Formats: sequence, structure tokens, C-alpha cells
Amino acid sequence: MPSASLIVRAIKAGAYFDSLCKHFARKVTVERDAHKAKVNFPMGLCQMSLDGEAMCFECSAEDARALEAVKTIIADHVVRYGELKGAALQWSDG
Repeated sequence: MPSASLIVRAIKAGAYFDSLCKHFARKVTVERDAHKAKVNFPMGLCQMSLDGEAMCFECSAEDARALEAVKTIIADHVVRYGELKGAALQWSDG
């Protein structure tokens, strides 16, 4: 199962994490607590966690194409936040 991870640092990481969880929960199943969330997209999974000023995203899917779709969704939403607009995101293959 292909996977990829992303770490995004932001001063307002906690607020962004909360906002992402709430947004995704309007469309897909999200299981979460204060510092972790599991987002179940139709094409794959994203495990999100919060560590101080860092948001961590661990994405996985059945195949490379589905993984790219999950990564695109996460990236498109992350770069909408004020201090992250236009940020270059660096994914690591798992």
C-alpha cells in the first residue's frame, strides 16, 4: 500500500488542524481527539496529528493514483491558510 507523509510548520497549527478536521468532517468520516485525526476519504486515508507548531499528515491508499488524489486534497486545503498561502509542500514517500 503506497503512502506519503508531510510535515507543515505554522504558528497557528492548532487552529489550522481544528479547521481542517471540521471542514473534512462535513464531507467524509473523521475520527479525532485534540491532537490526532483519522480522515477517511473514498480513495484513501489521511492520519493527521498535531505536535506544537507542526501538523503531520500520513496518507495511504490502495494504489499510487489514489494516493496522489489524497495528497492533492490535503495540499489544496493546507495552502489556503494565511501563513501557508503559496507554501512549497515537501512530501516524503513512505
